[in-house]
Amino acid sequence: MQLREFMAAVGATRDTVRFYIEEDLLTPSKSAGKYVFTSQDIIAYDEIMQLKQLGFSIELIKKIKQQHDINCSTSEQWQQNLALVEKEIQKAEHELKRIEQRKEKLISVSNQLKNLLMAQ
Repeated sequence: MQLREFMAAVGATRDTVRFYIEEDLLTPSKSAGKYVFTSQDIIAYDEIMQLKQLGFSIELIKKIKQQHDINCSTSEQWQQNLALVEKEIQKAEHELKRIEQRKEKLISVSNQLKNLLMAQ
């Protein structure tokens, strides 16, 4: 399928598809200077979207794809992916702590403002 058909199939813009091609996350073939996409490219795009929904960066998605390409369905791939996911969990936990601290500070300011309003 051509680029327009692919874009319609996955619901992506031209710029998005070209970005993923430039980042080597999508690797369609070329025929007569035009990209030709297959069902495998649709699967690859869907996998990219699933990883992005988990909050993974493009660099992390590239690492996962490289592991898949090198060690597809091996325990080595799964171990490396597990390590990447666990690192992301640690980042998320750190971010949650930071957000909780911010929330506590905001609640404190809110309470101070409520007290000022009640004192009037």
